[in-house]
Amino acid sequence: MYHRLKASRVYDAYWTFANRRILEQRDSEVRFYRRLLQGLPRRGLIFDIGANHGAKTDVFLRLGASVLAVDPDETNQTILRQKFLQYRWIKKPVTIVGMAVSDTKGHTAMWVDSPGSAKNTLSSKWVETLREDERRFGHTLEFGQRMEVETVTLEDLIAANGTPFFVKIDVEGLEPSVIRGLCRPVPYLSFEVNLPEFAPEGLECIERLRALAPNGAFNYAVECDAGLELKEWLRGEDFSNVLKTCAQPSIEVFWRTTQ
Repeated sequence: MYHRLKASRVYDAYWTFANRRILEQRDSEVRFYRRLLQGLPRRGLIFDIGANHGAKTDVFLRLGASVLAVDPDETNQTILRQKFLQYRWIKKPVTIVGMAVSDTKGHTAMWVDSPGSAKNTLSSKWVETLREDERRFGHTLEFGQRMEVETVTLEDLIAANGTPFFVKIDVEGLEPSVIRGLCRPVPYLSFEVNLPEFAPEGLECIERLRALAPNGAFNYAVECDAGLELKEWLRGEDFSNVLKTCAQPSIEVFWRTTQ
């Protein structure tokens, strides 16, 4: 029941008195996405790629969306079911897919820091980075386990579930592979870039999206509850120059093909 309570009014009531800032930050993030996703219809479909424990899924549900929550970690899948589907009179409009998203359909290895960790990844580069860099999270990580997971492409997910209004991608360094599995523009998409190590991967994502929709525009956020960093959305080439000089350790890049 723990994770079910975390997605309930009981949780909100507790933090109203214990630390209201937690709820204010979540509500600010909801307002951010409501402003960002212009034209999102009621029960519009959002793909949460790398859903982890469902923090973003919860935000998207508060927008009135339906969510395809995709995560290969069995611990995360259990948490997602407990939060949004089990112990409820009315289940939330969430579909859980227990796979990793890549550019091919098949099987691959996932590096595991610990079950349910948001740092688990399919990217060997991310593993080597965090094994050596103690500054990013205050300590180095071991990634002592590997497990085989099934992979699926964005196009496979679209064929099975419909075209999403928004695709959120947070897969710890494997973002280019996920985007290579997309063959059509969608209204909105976001992907994480950890800097400076993954600047080349971020630039690759931008180029791939430019190929899908040359008139698409880009912006970014450091913390979504603080809003977008750029006053104007930029075309791909101009945004690539922004990314090359960005000094933040981690950003979320947003791409839109609608005006």
